[in-house]
Amino acid sequence: MEQKPSSGRSGFFQRTPEIPNQYLHDESLRRVIKLFLPKEIEDAVSPDLERFGADVLSDKVMNWVSDAERNPPYLRGSGYDSWGNRTDDLLTGEGWRSLQDMGFREGIVAAAYDGPYGKYNRLVQFIKYHVWSASSAYVICPSAMQDGAAAVLKDQLARGTYDTETRHVLEDALRRLTSRNPTVGWTSGQWMTERKGGSNVSGTETLATLVDPTDARSADGLRLGPWRIDGFKWFSSATDCSMAILLAQTQRGISCFFAPMRLRVDDREEMNGIRIQRLKSKMGTRALPTAELELEGMRAYLLGEEGRGVKVISGMLNVTRVHNSVTAVGLLGRGLAIVRAFAMERKAGDRLLCDIPLFRKTLARQFCEYRANMLLTYFTVYLLGSSENPQKVHISLAHSPLIPRSKEQTVALLRLLTPVTKALTAKASISGLQEAIEALGGVGYLENEESQIVNIARLFRDANVLSIWEGTTDVMATDMVKVLKGRDSSAALHSASEWIKNTLISLGRMPASLESAIQKIQGTWEILKHRVISSSLDNLTANGRDVMLKLGDIFCAVLLVVDVASDGKMTSTEICLRFIEDRFGLERVEQDWRATTKLDGLIAFLQRASEPVSKL
Repeated sequence: MEQKPSSGRSGFFQRTPEIPNQYLHDESLRRVIKLFLPKEIEDAVSPDLERFGADVLSDKVMNWVSDAERNPPYLRGSGYDSWGNRTDDLLTGEGWRSLQDMGFREGIVAAAYDGPYGKYNRLVQFIKYHVWSASSAYVICPSAMQDGAAAVLKDQLARGTYDTETRHVLEDALRRLTSRNPTVGWTSGQWMTERKGGSNVSGTETLATLVDPTDARSADGLRLGPWRIDGFKWFSSATDCSMAILLAQTQRGISCFFAPMRLRVDDREEMNGIRIQRLKSKMGTRALPTAELELEGMRAYLLGEEGRGVKVISGMLNVTRVHNSVTAVGLLGRGLAIVRAFAMERKAGDRLLCDIPLFRKTLARQFCEYRANMLLTYFTVYLLGSSENPQKVHISLAHSPLIPRSKEQTVALLRLLTPVTKALTAKASISGLQEAIEALGGVGYLENEESQIVNIARLFRDANVLSIWEGTTDVMATDMVKVLKGRDSSAALHSASEWIKNTLISLGRMPASLESAIQKIQGTWEILKHRVISSSLDNLTANGRDVMLKLGDIFCAVLLVVDVASDGKMTSTEICLRFIEDRFGLERVEQDWRATTKLDGLIAFLQRASEPVSKL
């Protein structure tokens, strides 16, 4: 047969990979649900999550994402009207606004506050968040700060130290932050970063002064606060928010404040002493408005004690860092799902990519990393939910060894693991998505605006901020060292040691290969613990990254062993042993490469619907 030349309309055309519903087909997410969420709750929420998992992949949502990326935020008239009057009129695209409304309706934040599942509300929230993150065009950034602000206001209101008017203002803000109604709900900013320093807020140049009460009202009709804020915020995301939690210097030191973004003047709205100097041009998160803000006469309410602002806002950081971690694994999970779908369609020569041993091995390695990071992230989520709802719930985890023995142990582990999880998941997401781009070849390098559902380049661009937002990797390592060597260091180290010991002991007798793995974990922990105890603060800080990585690996390894013990599945056993071999030098019997390739296929492509229980 005579060969015909290809053209723009004829010849070979690659079929678009079909990305499956992540809630149903992400094996690591399913393992997390099985391990951390009681069956009764899973059965109750599963229909909604299955429906949502399909919605986030729909053409409608993908078109919103494309619109949000194609129409980034801008200042009308560069911030001025035709006569030179300052307006600060910030405009966002229809896609961005539609995605924000969808987030409100789906309860992406509200589920943590109005859910009926007590300490499991956070797990339900963040399982939904996981499948949402890669389809959200980063409306999850204002959602994270909205959630953090709600946590701060809820905590402050519980302390009962506010006058009637201030309490009313804060209660109204909390109501809006936890609403599912887009016309009522608020997002929030979190303003800390200034030109003098990012995560180091000691050099804050923004000043707060207690002044005479005002009759001026916010846009929602409530009286503005008695504090005047003047200064400059260098990096303020979610500039289209309705309120902000911010830090400013008073005569007694750095303090925390709540302020609405807009006030009412006659029959119109104006910014509450805020001027948008310029919008930032960023590598990623392009749909998200991020700005430099000049504050002049902004009216605000003091939160907590004057001079104790860092302690107050730290409650917000604990929540937003968990959001950062779930976003990281959410983006990575979507990227790996795209690669898997592509490899089951794309051929190299006469073979599908999924049948090529080296491709299998490369992708299997990424799925092993993903599994470990998923378990660490959702253990941290479980700790967050338990710390917020310490009352006993008459529903138990699928695997009780994971449950800390006391509220004090829960809080100590959460404080220790939050920065560790944030740092490790961010790095894993960035490197994993780079591998995902490479796996798709030239198509992976393209923006793919016309096929947004396979746009890994966007996910990679956006993921790179995760190692910076809420503190860089070095800042997270330093924070972890402060926990290990600070005032409550004995509680942190003791809680970690007891949890590791009790969890592994409670598993009972394990197969020989896993017994060796457990011994490796225990030995590595004892070495690390001795290093922490014997090292000075300066020494440990200088080596903070290494310590943090090792600590994270130990917790990941314990969680992987627990995952195996829950049902003994072959792939889970293999993932666990590979991780411990890579991190701690576990010696294993060398397998024939064909057997290894078969296991790679099971890990990367789930090539058998059911698999035997491991007999290792």
